[in-house]
Amino acid sequence: MLIPLILAFGPLQSAPPWDGYLDETSVSERLNGWATTHPEHVRLESYGTSREGRPLLVATIAGDLATADSKSSILVVAALDGMHPAGTEYAVRIGELLLSEHAELLEETTVYILPRANPDGIAANHGDLNAGRRGVSRLVDADRDGAVDENGPRDLNGDGVISQMRWLDPPLSRPATHLPDPAEPRLMKTPDRSKGEEATHLLLVEGDDADGDGLVGEDGPGDVRLDRNFPHLWRAHSADSGPYQLSEPESLALAEFVLAHPRIVAAVVYGPNDSVVTTPATDKKDQTGRTPIGIDAGDKSLYAKISEAYGEHTSQKRATNDDESGGLHSWLYAHRGIPTVATNGWGRPDPAVPEPAEPAEGVEDDQDAPEVEGDDAEPEKKEEPPKPADEEAAGWLAWSDLDRDGRGFIEWRTFEHPRFGTVEIGGMVPGFTMNPPADRLDEIGREQTAFLVALAAMQPEVTIEGPEVETLGGGTYRIRLAMVNSGGMPTRTAMARRNRAIRPIVVRLDLDRDRILNGAPVNRIDGLDGDGGRAALDWVIRPPDGGSVTIRIDDPLTGVRTIEVPLPAQGVQGGES
Repeated sequence: MLIPLILAFGPLQSAPPWDGYLDETSVSERLNGWATTHPEHVRLESYGTSREGRPLLVATIAGDLATADSKSSILVVAALDGMHPAGTEYAVRIGELLLSEHAELLEETTVYILPRANPDGIAANHGDLNAGRRGVSRLVDADRDGAVDENGPRDLNGDGVISQMRWLDPPLSRPATHLPDPAEPRLMKTPDRSKGEEATHLLLVEGDDADGDGLVGEDGPGDVRLDRNFPHLWRAHSADSGPYQLSEPESLALAEFVLAHPRIVAAVVYGPNDSVVTTPATDKKDQTGRTPIGIDAGDKSLYAKISEAYGEHTSQKRATNDDESGGLHSWLYAHRGIPTVATNGWGRPDPAVPEPAEPAEGVEDDQDAPEVEGDDAEPEKKEEPPKPADEEAAGWLAWSDLDRDGRGFIEWRTFEHPRFGTVEIGGMVPGFTMNPPADRLDEIGREQTAFLVALAAMQPEVTIEGPEVETLGGGTYRIRLAMVNSGGMPTRTAMARRNRAIRPIVVRLDLDRDRILNGAPVNRIDGLDGDGGRAALDWVIRPPDGGSVTIRIDDPLTGVRTIEVPLPAQGVQGGES
């Protein structure tokens, strides 16, 4: 049940790496502003309630709210992950730009924006980076010891951030697992035995073994992640997947919202996964050999087209992919047949290139220096510097150093651990790689809006050619009709056809069966391909009298259309009229 809302949240203090982001008060003001300024186009409601009692919000944006739910629609879901408040920032900007600059899109397409799918996780992190909560607030016995949330990560050194610990030469009971990367000693890597490398450090999350089970920070709050809790490829017996599929009120409410809105033609999910910078694989299946891990091969061209549009309208060139088991975007595609974009909205930028130093006064540029004997000698080859094992992490570190004043990394510093003795605490700041600087949000929001507009323009658009009526004599007629999809997307993805997630288009001729001499009274069209996919229908009928017949077209995306087909009068032939 959707409940209309006027929002009011108390202020919360932001913390790195999302300094300058909207706090809860600002988010509520922006959303309430939509409904106040555009009451004829925006409906703000709750589609459920979080475990801690916060409303789960949806903004319905349409040209006419009275017909919003009967039109094809785009779904935007943000902030499933508690460490990705950037998703909310994008969603807010998308809504505002649609209202101010894209009224023509809203006349044809409804947009549902769910800006805070995990409000409890976002709230926990916004005021306290120590929370480090990616999931929701269910109490979980993650280490199966009979106690819940008794041994989570802890900020031992009091720097305001939960990072990592590295322990040099740990005892045999806790063997070493990593060593400093020779190419970038601030980063840790697993040893390459083929190169003679040996582990020197045990790498742990910052925390303690409070329950004495030999594990550190393994059972804390926020273990169940919403993007692990949906049915597709859900992993049983995993703490972050939840005790069962859709176990959380947030994921269940979201799934019920999707099921209640069958005219969603595409979706965009902001979070830690990617399906547009790199298109998903088409050659991997689950253990049954039937369910794709990625996308169906029949949808490869569709996803390539979506990826191309994303590249044209956004500046994101890099992306990383999290574990997709139980993800919302995977479920929307694989179970509901909805083309779904998963994106962080932002990828690792290239660090600024330092400008070359000016030559000292009195020192000439050597490009015009006279040649000296031996100048044509073969230059000595310089040995290539070693590459970091994790080039992506090294890239983030370089960007942090050169462009962000080192804010993305906490330098390793010694600390006397109450149980382990001397350790070092440091590493990348949680959330730094997922959330762009606040001064980039407007630009990214505009890019994401441009992409969403392009995505909406690809949606299926079924037009009717005909009907044509031919008089055959003797009171009989031939009726021909064609359905053509001029949109860029198919009316049903290959995955939807495989699992029958979306019912076919049903074309029915309202005439007694014994009056239909040729052709089926009910035709089921399994799907129309994009860019001109076509289905032709042909009937020969002998109605009891002239007048007209009715063709009913029931399209799950656009609803029911009726076509009255007038029949021309015929003379008396063979004793019948």
